[in-house]
Amino acid sequence: MRIPLLLFGLVLGAGLLLLFVVLGVPEVPQLQTHAEYPTLLEAADGAARIAPVWWIGAAFGLIQIGFFGACFALGMRRKGSLGRMGPGIAVGVALYAVVFALLLFADRAYLADPSTAPILWGFPAPTAVMLYLLWPVPLWFLWLYLRHFDERGLDAAEMERLRRIAREVAREEGRR
Repeated sequence: MRIPLLLFGLVLGAGLLLLFVVLGVPEVPQLQTHAEYPTLLEAADGAARIAPVWWIGAAFGLIQIGFFGACFALGMRRKGSLGRMGPGIAVGVALYAVVFALLLFADRAYLADPSTAPILWGFPAPTAVMLYLLWPVPLWFLWLYLRHFDERGLDAAEMERLRRIAREVAREEGRR
């Protein structure tokens, strides 16, 4: 599939999703004072309140992950091909999507009954998933970029072409 077409589809999907949220979802916050900390507000029955829009947030997050992966792939193309980076990018996007889904379901379980939520490494489960699993995933893309930089970066021929274009632009600017 052509990457620019994929990017267009993802942007269109995100836009339609946001339009649906703006026009079709009447979300009225139901806040109450926290029992233990009176200056803190909390959602009244959080899981039931977000149930109608949960899938919208999940879909939007997955679209954004796809958009990130497609932008990365667009930047890593060389002569119209991703070469050996294609499978690595696909693995990274899939890993990102799986960890994001894990975060969504951990959050949903936490909202259903926060009193029985497990504490993992000092944090509630959704926060632990975010800190310890979701945030490190971009390191995979950093490793891919560094590993393949020599074959995907700017080579001498392209650098010379860039310099030639810059000289032509400077000459054109000088004529004005």
